[in-house]
Amino acid sequence: MNNTNRQNPESSSNDFIVLGTIVRPHGLKGEVKISLACSGIERLKSCPTLRLVRDGKELKRVSIIRSFMHGDGDAVVRFKEVVGVDEAETLRGANVAVPASERAELPPDNYFLDDLVGLTVLTVSGEDLGQVAEVLENPANGIFIIRKGEKEILLPALKSVIREVDLKAGRMLVELPEEVDADKAD
Repeated sequence: MNNTNRQNPESSSNDFIVLGTIVRPHGLKGEVKISLACSGIERLKSCPTLRLVRDGKELKRVSIIRSFMHGDGDAVVRFKEVVGVDEAETLRGANVAVPASERAELPPDNYFLDDLVGLTVLTVSGEDLGQVAEVLENPANGIFIIRKGEKEILLPALKSVIREVDLKAGRMLVELPEEVDADKAD
């Protein structure tokens, strides 16, 4: 389903959209390794000004001088405003974020994944399946994990399954594929 913006599995932290978390310093000039919560380094580089945030509070504004993907899947980033390994060390655990107000606009019928978590999921016949607890990224398509109490249903994020998303009403309307039986879900 192309209705999810698979490039932005970002999470919200108060008024910020978290794009990644600083894992540790990298090198001696102030570079940091970042565990990404977004589609990749291009997403970071597309933001003119990023914020370093801890506990929902902005530490500083930063801009990227240089960046690359490390072999372990983390990004290595040099921020103009971070000088030296000592300063980089103080940023360990800080989130790299953008203000929610600066979130990129999406085309119609596309959604940020964090907007979908928490939606109530109803079948086209009106059955309440529970809420979207998580969205898993899969090479073929995303997978919604729907939970209601102890019951869990996995739904493919496909247009043939997801019939309507209403963020204002907090609900998602789905048509269950034959292979998904809501009555027998674990």
